[in-house]
Amino acid sequence: MLRTEKMYLRLVCVAVLFLAATAEVANHEPCNDLSPDALNSCTVSQVRITPCANPKDCRLVKGTTAFIDFDFTPNFSASNLTTGLFWEIGTVDVEFGDLFQTNGCDYTACPVESGKSQVLNYSLRIGLKLPIGKFVFKWKLWNSANDKEICCFKTAVELVKRKK
Repeated sequence: MLRTEKMYLRLVCVAVLFLAATAEVANHEPCNDLSPDALNSCTVSQVRITPCANPKDCRLVKGTTAFIDFDFTPNFSASNLTTGLFWEIGTVDVEFGDLFQTNGCDYTACPVESGKSQVLNYSLRIGLKLPIGKFVFKWKLWNSANDKEICCFKTAVELVKRKK
């Protein structure tokens, strides 16, 4: 391995360790508006958001990027996944910008196997035009072949202005 490749590999390792050390496990709960079959089709064991100083209510600064990753175990097998992020507003799910009906295999390994735990990683740009305030993010990941096999969780976030 060349000297520059070794330095690059070390830099990447340090960056990954830094992100892992600064990531905060966020409180989350399963989505409660799914069918009984869908509720049992996946388990989300942990959600990490960087930066997130308060696991009960993560503060995300507009104009920055947040890193979201979560561990999930599907109770189904699928060759392709679809994913989407939503704002939960009452009983309505509103699509969150660019991450709506997106190829989930871009962010986690596919195919997925029933009972095999894996991680989904996503970097979320918090746009300047988004409103400030407290919101519930709802993340869905589902089998592209049907709408019945779904992973879904909710987490509270607060969008704030960047300090001047």
